[in-house]
Amino acid sequence: MLMKVLVLIDGEHYPAVTRDAVLSIEDDVTAAVLIGETKKIGSIKELTAYVDIPIYRSESQESVTDFIVTICKKYGIQQVIDLSDEPVVDYSTRFCIASALMKEGIQYKGSDFLFTPSPFHKVLEKPSISVIGTTKRVGKTAVSGYIARILKNNNYIPCIVTMGRGGPAEPEIIRGDHITLTPSYLLAQADSGKHAASDHWENALISRVVTVGCRRCGGGMAGTPFTSNVLRGAEIANTLDANFVIMEGSGVTLPPVYTDKCVTIVGAHQRREFLEKYFGPFRILRADLVIVTMCEEPMASPEKVKEIEKVLDSINPGVNQAHCVFRPAPLDDVTGKKVVLAMTAPSLVVKTKIVPYLEETFNCKVVGASPHLSNRPQLKRDLQQYLPSADVLLTEVKASAIDVATREALDRGCDIVYMDNIPHLVGGNIKNLEDTVVQLAQEVSS
Repeated sequence: MLMKVLVLIDGEHYPAVTRDAVLSIEDDVTAAVLIGETKKIGSIKELTAYVDIPIYRSESQESVTDFIVTICKKYGIQQVIDLSDEPVVDYSTRFCIASALMKEGIQYKGSDFLFTPSPFHKVLEKPSISVIGTTKRVGKTAVSGYIARILKNNNYIPCIVTMGRGGPAEPEIIRGDHITLTPSYLLAQADSGKHAASDHWENALISRVVTVGCRRCGGGMAGTPFTSNVLRGAEIANTLDANFVIMEGSGVTLPPVYTDKCVTIVGAHQRREFLEKYFGPFRILRADLVIVTMCEEPMASPEKVKEIEKVLDSINPGVNQAHCVFRPAPLDDVTGKKVVLAMTAPSLVVKTKIVPYLEETFNCKVVGASPHLSNRPQLKRDLQQYLPSADVLLTEVKASAIDVATREALDRGCDIVYMDNIPHLVGGNIKNLEDTVVQLAQEVSS
């Protein structure tokens, strides 16, 4: 079956060359968009008669990318073929076009490239939201768990489906809403060969909800995994006694499942070009809510956060933005305890932000802090140094938190308390993050 095609043409090519290129396309060329100047080709009317397809050119302030999308929607276009060239379009412009088209499910093709929309399969039978990121380590799992707890508090029964690099070969259900996930239980899971600090274990432990752990390998530029069992995980979510599904991305890779809403997590520390160029816009365009994390020194200055805000608004005008910082919340009482802290956060953040907050808020004394939770050898050295003078190991559930940190603490007879990371709103264009999340859920549940 022939695809409906729109071609991009420019005024640098002579009309006869453009016409012959269009005629060489075997699919159904329905229309064209002219980009650039018209000095070499005369009027649009003359070119239209010569090429014999409708040709459009934006005459308003609408961006070229937005105009292309508008014409594609008018004709139900399935693929855009780019017959233009430098200097009319450059690499950056083409990535912007690709991002906008792929968000609409339209292929973008040129003489030596083909960008195919990520396959967002419509398999979920329940209201849903996805949580994706523009880079690794921006807090997707913390935000997914936070959303789940908000939904629980508002009479939903949420389920989280994850897709970690260390996930199980077959999707694994963890009934965080039923079972008690103690340190010894988690260590036993690790000893049996499981990655007991994988995202679905973390969500189940901290948010006390049912989770489905999946795996993926690889990730394309626009976030498509090379292989995954996430579709099967979504199908399993349909069978569970939950009435709302949260699909959690992995790194910059997206769940290949259609959801009703999307939350995109951006790190304020990220380089601007990775947001406004390449396939940063694709992820931002998908968002119904953007949560910008790490909005504080030393990760990002107020000026950098403001810059990020403007970039996001230029890509997805008017999108809800929540500017946040993460703060720890121990799952058990640490009042009056001598604490060793293990995290994945940068050392300076741990020292200048996290430790003072813990000591002031939870009335404990941090006698040692390791930012090396994802560096097993260094973490082990840190724990061997700090644990002898501690009452409690306080750790995130990530990386080597179970097989190294939990094991070391148990071997030394030290208590173990796991911790959550809570997003605290410090800026943006919304007044209350919890209310915004509830509103998103209500919009797809009504």
